[in-house]
Amino acid sequence: MDQSYEFVLALHLYSLYASGFLIFFYLVLTQGNFKTEFIFTRRIRLFLPIYYFFLILIFFTGMLLLAFNHFEMTLNYWLMILSNILIFVLAIFHFKQFKKARENRRYIFFRWISFLILPIEILLLFLPFLFKKFF
Repeated sequence: MDQSYEFVLALHLYSLYASGFLIFFYLVLTQGNFKTEFIFTRRIRLFLPIYYFFLILIFFTGMLLLAFNHFEMTLNYWLMILSNILIFVLAIFHFKQFKKARENRRYIFFRWISFLILPIEILLLFLPFLFKKFF
């Protein structure tokens, strides 16, 4: 069981770091200038499944770690669950905004929303670590 726990913990931590990088990369994608609208939307649409995969991997490995700890809920676990839920809600809202921008072919508002939402997602992703370290 110790090896399984350590493996899942390592997978969880690396998934968190990868997700932080992917969120930052997504921010760069949404704020970058591209020659055509097609290139802009294609890059985002190709990127989103990878981004969502890592978000789901974080949630799944977090639930496995919780099971390994016999579902003993601490404040840090509650904060992680709340952070994950808020990240998913923001990701859904962000995707809906992307769909609206693609339908209307107006990406200025989408870029502005991305500039607000994605840093909040990065903060929420690492909030449990900051909370555990400083409080």
